[in-house]
Parts: sequence; C-alpha cells; structure tokens
Amino acid sequence: MSVASYAILVFLALARYNAEITNSTSNCMESGCSDDKQCRDGNNEDCNDETSLDCQCKSNYTRGLIVTCYDAFSEKSKHVYSVPIAQNGTPIPDPIWYHRFDTDVHTLRVDVDNIQQKAYIYHSTVKSIYKNPNYNLGNSTENLWTILYKGLSSGLVSLAVDWVSHNIYWTDPTFKWIMVQSLSSTDTSMFRVLIQENLYRPHALALDPSDALLFWSDIGRFTTIEVSSLSGRNRKTIVISNLLRTNGLTADHQGHRLYFADTERDTVETVTYDGTDRKILLAKARSSLIDVAVYQDSLYVADMGALYVINKTNGNAFSMEIGEDDFGYAGVAVFHEEAQPVTDRCQDYGCAHICLMELGGATCICKDGYNLNEDNKTCSLISTYFHRALVFSNASSICILDITVLADFVFDPVCVLETTGTKYMAMDTDQRNVFIANDTAIYWTSVDNRNLQLLAQLSGSISGMSWDGYDRNVYWTESDTGKIWRTSIESKTAHVFLEGLAKPRDVLILPHHRLVYWISERNGSTIESSNINGSQQHIVLQYNDSLKWTSLSYNPYRNRLYFLGILEDEERTDIINCNLDGSNRASNNAMYRILNTLEIYKGYTMVTSYEDELTTITFHSLDDIDYMTEGECTDAGAISVIKVFDENNRQNETGPCFLLNGECEQICIPNGMSRMCKCVFGFMLSEDGKTCMSDPVKDEFMFVGDVSHTNMYQIRLNDTSVQGIKAKGIKPRYDPIHDRVIWLTLFGKNIYSMYLNGTGETYFPIDRNAYLFDVDVSTGNVYFASKKRYTSDYFISVMSPDGKHHDLREGLLYVYGLVVSPSDGYMFYIHNNTLLRDTMNGTHPETLLEDVHASGGLTVDFKTGYLYWIERSSDPEGFLIVYCKADGSNRTTLYTFEISSLNKYEPNSLAIHEDDLFITISKQSTLMKLKLSNPSDIKEFTVPGSLGKIGFVSIYSSSAQP
Repeated sequence: MSVASYAILVFLALARYNAEITNSTSNCMESGCSDDKQCRDGNNEDCNDETSLDCQCKSNYTRGLIVTCYDAFSEKSKHVYSVPIAQNGTPIPDPIWYHRFDTDVHTLRVDVDNIQQKAYIYHSTVKSIYKNPNYNLGNSTENLWTILYKGLSSGLVSLAVDWVSHNIYWTDPTFKWIMVQSLSSTDTSMFRVLIQENLYRPHALALDPSDALLFWSDIGRFTTIEVSSLSGRNRKTIVISNLLRTNGLTADHQGHRLYFADTERDTVETVTYDGTDRKILLAKARSSLIDVAVYQDSLYVADMGALYVINKTNGNAFSMEIGEDDFGYAGVAVFHEEAQPVTDRCQDYGCAHICLMELGGATCICKDGYNLNEDNKTCSLISTYFHRALVFSNASSICILDITVLADFVFDPVCVLETTGTKYMAMDTDQRNVFIANDTAIYWTSVDNRNLQLLAQLSGSISGMSWDGYDRNVYWTESDTGKIWRTSIESKTAHVFLEGLAKPRDVLILPHHRLVYWISERNGSTIESSNINGSQQHIVLQYNDSLKWTSLSYNPYRNRLYFLGILEDEERTDIINCNLDGSNRASNNAMYRILNTLEIYKGYTMVTSYEDELTTITFHSLDDIDYMTEGECTDAGAISVIKVFDENNRQNETGPCFLLNGECEQICIPNGMSRMCKCVFGFMLSEDGKTCMSDPVKDEFMFVGDVSHTNMYQIRLNDTSVQGIKAKGIKPRYDPIHDRVIWLTLFGKNIYSMYLNGTGETYFPIDRNAYLFDVDVSTGNVYFASKKRYTSDYFISVMSPDGKHHDLREGLLYVYGLVVSPSDGYMFYIHNNTLLRDTMNGTHPETLLEDVHASGGLTVDFKTGYLYWIERSSDPEGFLIVYCKADGSNRTTLYTFEISSLNKYEPNSLAIHEDDLFITISKQSTLMKLKLSNPSDIKEFTVPGSLGKIGFVSIYSSSAQP
C-alpha cells in the first residue's frame, strides 16, 4: 500500500474517531527543531507548502508504538516495527521503521522502559527474553539485541516492565509461575519466582508502578483476572465470569482502569482496578485479539490480522496496516515518557538483591536460592546447589540439571554423587533429601552434603519406590515377593504394608488424598489402590490389552494418574491418563520407541528412552499434544531414572485451592488461607457452597457445543435461557427414550453418555475416531461415522444404548453428513460427492444425488421430510445452504454465503426448529437464524452470556419428532 493510501486511510479513520491530529509543529519542536515555514534540517523534517505551519519529523520521534509480528512462514516474524504516533495518540502511517533479527526467531510480546530507553521482547523460538539497552524509534539497533533471560517455555509468555524501580515481570504458562528480574543489576541470575501458588496457566500481564499493582490472567479450567502488589502480596481475584482466553492486559495509571483483550470472546473490555464497572469497547467477530496497550485516550490492539486503534472513551475504532505483507501482529507497547511517570522509591532503599515497589514504600526480596536476613535488606545463601532441578541417574552417577532444561534443552549437568546400578529414586523436598535404590538396598542422602547412608536392605526384587511427605515414610514394591514395604529415616525399620499382591510395581503415594496406588499383573496390567492405612484395597483400572503399564505418576493440576503403556512388538509407547477412580481413560500415541520413565512437573510431562534421549511434552488436553521437544542428554549416558527436585513444591501444594480445587466443583477463589467457591456461566452455586447446579429441561431446547472450552450448553427455545451441561464435549445430542445426553469429544475416541441432570456419566470406547453422529429418538441407538486410525478407511456404524456397536457400511471415503429418520426407516449420508439413502440396517443404499460438494451439516426437517446440508461453492466463492426432498428431487439452493462476508470462515452445522434454520459459523460465538419460508430474513442469533466459539448445534422438540 502506498504512502498516499495510508494517509487517506488514517484521515478517514480520524473522522470516525472524532479527533484531530495535533499540529505537527509541536512534534518537530520536541525533536529540537521549529517550523518557521522553512525546515531547518531537511533530513529531519518533511514540510508542507509554505503557507502551512505543519511539518513532520522523519526521525527522532519521542512517542510511538513498538509492534511485534508473527508469521511462521514470513520473514516479517523477525521484525520489530516502530510506528510514530501523534500527541493525541493517533498513529502516523509514514515513516515506519523496523528492526530485523538475523536469527530464526518469532517475536511475540514486547514492553519498554522509556526512562532508560530500553526495550524487551520475548522470542518463542529461542525461548528467551531479549533486551535492547539503547532503543529509539527511528534508528536501526538490531545489533544491540542481547539475551536477558533464557529458559522460558513455549507458549504465550507475557512481559511487563516496572519503569520506576526497573524490574521486569513475566508469566510462564507451562512452568505455572510469575517471575521478576532486576534490570538494575548486571548479575543475570538476579531473578526470583514471585508467584506460583494457585496458578494454573498464567498468561497476560500488566502493572501500574504508581499504585504498585500487578495484574495477570490465569487460563485454567476457568479463566480469571487477578491483582496483587508488585511483591505478590495482597492477592485478589477481580474478574471471574465471562472470560475465555484473556491474552492481553494493560493498565491505565491515569484512569485507574484495566483493559484486556479476550481472544475467544473476540472482545476488548475494561474494568476498574477492583473489577467493577465492566464495559465492552470492541466486539470483533472472527478476530484473534492478542495484545493491548494504552496511551492517553487511545487503545492499541494487536490482532493476528490487523492493528486496531480504539478510542477508550467512546469505543470508536479503525484498523491500520504496517508494511506491505499480510502477517499477524503479536505484541504492542507504547514508547513515551508521558506514559511513564517517575517516582522511584527503590533508588536509595538499599536492597542487596531486588527492590520492589510497594504502595507508599518499597520492599526487598532475594534472588532464587537466597533467604532475606532479619535486616530485611541483605540475603543469605540457602544452599550451593540447585533449588529447582532435574535429577537423573545414569550408569555411574546422580546428576543435576537446572529445571529450565525442560524449556531450552541446554544440557550442562552437575554430577554430585557416584553410584552404580540405581533403579529408582524418590525426593524429600522438605528436608532436601534424595532416596536411591539399587538391586539390594535403599540409601538416602542430603542434596547438600551427599553422604550416602543405608536405609533398608531389600528382601526381594525392587520394582518401584515413592515418598510420603506427610508421614515421612518411604514405600517400595517387590514384584517377586508380592509385597509393598515402608520405612522411615528415623526408625530405619522396614514393615510390610501390603502382601499377597500380583507382581506389584511402581508404587505411588498421594499424601493429600491419603491413598496408595500401584500397578499389578492380573490378566494384564491393572492399577490398584488402598488407603494410607492399607484398608479398602480395590482395583482402580483394568484394561485387557497387550500394553504393559509402567511408570505410574500423578498430575496434581489435572488430578489424574499418568502412566506409560508399552507395546514392545511395535516399539510403541502410549502416554495414558485417567481419573483417580479409573474413569475417563485417555491416551496419546506419542512415541514410536520404548520409553522407560515418566515424570510430571508443572505443565511438563517428561519421558526418557533407554538411550540418552529426553523428551518434554505439554498437553493441550487429556489426549492432545500442544508442544513436544526432543533432545539428547549430551554426555549423560543412558538415563535410568529421572525426578524433579523443587524445594517450593510442597509449599505450593498447601494453598487453599490446590488440593482437590479447594473442594469447589468449579471455580476456587483463594481468600487468604480460606477460599470461596464460584460457578461458571450456566450454573448456580448449591446450598452446600461447593457444588454447582443447573436446571435443564427435557423438551423444546437447543444444544450447542463451545469448541473454545469444550463445554456444552442447553438453550431453552422459549426464552433463550442457558443451562450448563456437566460434561466436556463439543457435539451433544439428546436421547429422550433414556433421558440422556450423548456427545463426542474433539478427537472422538469414545462415545459418551449421561443423564440430563449430570449424573450417571459413562463412555463406550471404540477402536476408531468417531467425528459425527445422530440419535434414533425412537430407540436410543446411536448412528456414527468414524475413521480407522492410521488408515484412510471410513465407516458408518450403529451403537445400542448399552454400548454394543456394529458396522453398517465400511470402506467409505470421508463421510460429510449423517442423519436418521426413524419414522421413515431411513438413514441419509453424504460421501464421495454423493447423497445416499439407506435402510437403518445399512443393507439397501441408493444414490439420491451426485455432484454434491458437501462440507457438512446434513439435517432433516421432520415436518416436511426435506434434507438440508452445506455445500462449497466456487462461483461465487463461498458456501451454499442446499435442500431437497427425501427422494432427492427438487434440489434447490436456499442461501449463499459469499466468502468475503464470512472472512474466510465457514458454516459447519445446521439444526431446524419450526420455520427457523440455525447455522453455526466456525470461529464465531453467535449463530445465524434463517427463515425457511423467507431465506432473505437471516440475522444473528446471539446466545446470552459467555460462550466461546460455537462449533455445533442440535435441537430437540418432541412436537417435531417423527
């Protein structure tokens, strides 16, 4: 786009903005020049005609935006753009400068310290924070970018700079903490984990040094926005409802308001610092709002497709482009002294390590590994060795790696103890002890003095070991004797805990739950458990397959068991997980090699092979990998055991919301040492103050699937009130015969069912990926389309209410739609560009229509018998809603969605109620409602409340059923 085009764009936008660009004379004078109808320095100013006093500075601007870009396939992702802005905050489209990185990095988040003229950027590829110590808007300074901190996780890390006391804060969603580092020190180790208790996945971050406040969003089971002091004290949750994925935060220190961008809600919103007076400033459907910054009356919002400028008072907005290529904007910050008032209460406070601003004062903290002395200024070393570390054993040693190896894979181990034949380890983080077991005995030693001492002699073949941090006992299994033993450092006397077991191994202690788990061999691998006193022994999970289960672990953030399932013949290892009672089993076929250990720390799942390979995995869901990083443990040799040592982990586990979510069914809000339970949209708090309930109806309702959070909701057709469904899924349908909800998950490895009131949940495993289905409302049978894993074979099958299923059609191509009409005894489906009708037992398929370029949404109007579906269209480019009679005649296009009107997103499901056709649009939180009798009457159907992107709709009305 030309400079002239930019000028026209901004001029028109300003007219809508109801503001004027400030006379540029003041801009130029701030840069050291004045305008007397003739520019003093032709290289520094750009003047208009001689009758105008307006000029424009080409460089040395004192205010502007810093914008980072992200496009995995574009060179622009290596650029940091500088965009000058006028005094009133309006961006000036030319000139625009960029600073290029030569390394293959993706610049994401950015923040600045204008007082010291420094800029800071997070790079997701290098997993580091870069600093530029002499940043200015007009001069190219790419060679000055250096690494400040290395070892962040992949994902959406956010930065916030305290420009007064000169500290930088950042979130790490996988390590689940908020860190702070001093920018006043040349010591690069001058950082500390500031907050980690009751954090699930901290994302966006903002601060206000004037009020000494720190804000962040936490995207866990339910998204919240919290605030604390800059030292992490006085923590409070200020927004708990109607949030989905809050990825951008900024604090307006002048207006004392917080502004945030919610990527899934497609909104930019604002609240006061205490969470009140909430307002929506921008609602942009099918957008990807990811970051936000504020200056005077202007908000700047980075979108993956545009950069928006919003008047924070009236919400008027326009978009602008930077450069000539299409790419996403990932971060935005304001560079200007006026945005950063200075009152440094840390300057003469005398902290030995890190000084943090407090309201009306300051406080000192120490860097990691040090404790604050009684003078509250100086610090003392706790221990010489790591305080958060990956501990592993190889053929000859016990070695330690800094915990950030999970993110950056820089292997520089410190081997602290020579030992051979180590088979198992356990960690006592309270007393900094390590327990080591070989074939004959169990030993223990302090991490600090490494004086190995005998704890117990073994009577059989050890097959697992675990530490109980509450009762301070070591447990171990012996597979050949069928026993579980325990002892303590104090007594050093071993006692049989349980005996008569079937080759037990991999004992696991959950001290908070007072439970003991182990794996045994009873007609295949079996997980068993008992209370900590040995009572109530029972089978938790038994699955008759050829996998050998091993390496039993616990994920406290999901409150689930994790373990490896090894299939030696195929050299494959599955990572499997389930609830503590064995329900809701899920797996990921992650590794085509044999693994020997599994360990979980924060958001990381670590596995090792028998060679020298370490792999870290972060899971997006129970069975969906988010990131996977593989590397060789250089010079480490074959790793036999791997554990995590974190001296703060026990403290983190004692928060009021950590254990069992504070006994809250949904949202647990810490309140000092106590907690409050809250419910999400669609539910209300029960009288017990813990559980949440809804009031679903059994007729005249719509089901929708929220794909953003895999939630399901029931919407009453008479008043559009919303009731939540107590299950995770995206494609719900109703079985009125049995009063049950039937649904699929994102990857469809099971078909799920429960009563409408939320009880009696069950699932039926299938050996294929089911992705669409319909319910025969006369019998409760489920007809579903599925794909066999690792093949291109598709099937149509039927499943009875008790879970028995039978294939009706096999060897199909992709099935785009499936619907049943039990009163007529037919099922209809689309595959290979053909619409077919078949008997409900699948024995008499007949072609109704060919040349059907369907993309989904097949449904039937039971009153008329007409079929409706979605087709792709090339002229015009877009999508069609098409219908025909049940015999294939009278094929007609009902409505055309042109691609431009949908911003390249497509309709994906249909449902009919009386004269209304409801349509879901991908990546949109509203539905479209079209009148069948008057297709030109189409409008948005907005679901009241807080929903993410709606990906599925179904309707049940007994009056319309056959």
